[in-house]
Formats: sequence, C-alpha cells, structure tokens
Amino acid sequence: MSDAIVVERLVKRYGELDAVAGISFSVPRGTVFGLLGRNGAGKTTTLECCIGLNRPTSGRVRVLGLDPTAPRDLARLRPRIGVQLQATSLPEKASVREVLELYAAYYGIAPRSAEMAARVGLDGKLERQVAQMSGGEQQRLALALALQHDPEVLFLDEPTAGMDAFGRRILWGEVERLRDAGKTIVLTTHYIEEAQRLAGCVCVVQRGTIVAEDTPAELVAKHGGEATVTIVADGFEPDAALRALGRWTNGAEWKLTTHGEPGLALAAVVTHANAAGATIHSLDMHRPTLEDAFIAITGEKIGEAG
Repeated sequence: MSDAIVVERLVKRYGELDAVAGISFSVPRGTVFGLLGRNGAGKTTTLECCIGLNRPTSGRVRVLGLDPTAPRDLARLRPRIGVQLQATSLPEKASVREVLELYAAYYGIAPRSAEMAARVGLDGKLERQVAQMSGGEQQRLALALALQHDPEVLFLDEPTAGMDAFGRRILWGEVERLRDAGKTIVLTTHYIEEAQRLAGCVCVVQRGTIVAEDTPAELVAKHGGEATVTIVADGFEPDAALRALGRWTNGAEWKLTTHGEPGLALAAVVTHANAAGATIHSLDMHRPTLEDAFIAITGEKIGEAG
C-alpha cells in the first residue's frame, strides 16, 4: 500500500517559537490518521503545511506525490483533496443551497445540493441562510463542501469542535463511511473518544513533536496501565482463587490490579462476595483507555490549557 502523505522532519518556526519541531510521519492510502494533542500542540500548523496554507521553515511534505509548497503542484493537488478547517468563513446571506452550488462551480462539477445536505444532517435546511445556522450546523456544511467533489484525501482540523452530540455522530458516521470507501483521512483532534473511534493510527503530538505513534489499541496496551476492580464490602476478603487474578491492596477498599480481562475478574469478585454473604457497598471496574495512555505518555491531561 503506497503512502498518500509523507511528512519528513517538518519544522515551522515563528520567531523564537517552534510551533512544529521536526515532525515526521506517513499516511498509507485508504486509512484514517489521527493527530491527537492539546490545543497549541502543533496539530493545526502541521495540517496547514500539508494543504498549502502554511509554508514550512524546513522539512519536506508530499501529498499524493505533490509538493503543496510549489504553486504548480498545489494547483494540481487542490481538486484531489478536501479540507474542513476549524473555522470556515461563509457568506452569511447565502443559503445552504447557494453555498453548495457556489463551491460546486469552483470545482467545475454539477451541484448535488440535496444529496450533500442530507449526508451531513442538513436535509430540509437548503433554504436556510448561513447567518441563521448554529456553529455546529456551519461545521457540518463545511464538511459537505469538503466532500462535494469526491476528494481522494480529506483533511479534518478539529472537525467536531463546538458540535453537539447529534452533529458529532453525523460526522463520525461520515468519516467511517469514507474510510470504508477507501478514502484517506487526516484528522486533528483533542477529543480522545474521536481519535479512538476513528483513527487506525494515532500520533500523540506534544509541543510540536510526535511523542508516540501506534494504533489506539497498542497505545493503550503499552501505556494505559493495568485494569482494576475495586470493592467496598463488609465481610469480604479475597480467597486464593481471587488472589491468583492479580495484585490485591487493602485500605478503605479492596483493590485488584490485573493484566487479565477485568470483566471476568469483576464477575469472580461478585460471585465470591455473594457466596461469603458479604454486604457490598460499592463496586467499580476500570479498563485502561486511550486517555490513560495519553496522560502516561505526556504527563498532561488532554483538557489542560496550553
């Protein structure tokens, strides 16, 4: 499988600040690639260098074999990529239909206004003016504009920022549909759930560098820590069979740390507690997540400012 995108030692410097400090990665065709990090980590600057909106200080970028920093290559590239930015400036007095028709004219294609509006959950709103739309609706319209010319590669920069749960589900479903259709998608996000659900490969970005790269499952397995089962119960004490499941600690509660499947451990704990006639006051199970892995890798919570 050939690579749709290749980024080598990318640096973007603003004065004394390295917004991107030597990032390298490649994106195979037909995959979803996630750049996960806090706001200000360098994700958007990296994406802007890939689509020709920002010129690297140094390094090399190729998208579909073309150099987005070269005007002639960029002109050839634009019809083949779709872009949804964090904020898209649209004519406020224009309707959804008019905006879709305008962008179709840019690409020299027949408009598919009703179809595209329906794909992003804006069916029935073709005559609504942009100024009358919520921020989430405008983001979904921006997605429709990015998809209308059926691009080979799609760049999504924090696509669900400011969206409600309905809009997020619409976008996630569309990304999954495009992935299944063999499109290549680059996604920047600071939402753990979004990266875990959509991306086949995730790069964790911190202070302009990539500090980890793998599938979400492998990042969790390597860095997420162990699963735990915690029980507070009168008359409970683990027997030999339960102690074989992992490491137990006892303070105000009994806590089992296990490498095994925590659901099975939880069932065994409950079965033993009931057989012993224990009175259970609280019971909890924690399975390692991508957020646990992110904290372990970066030492930071994804929601912290920075």
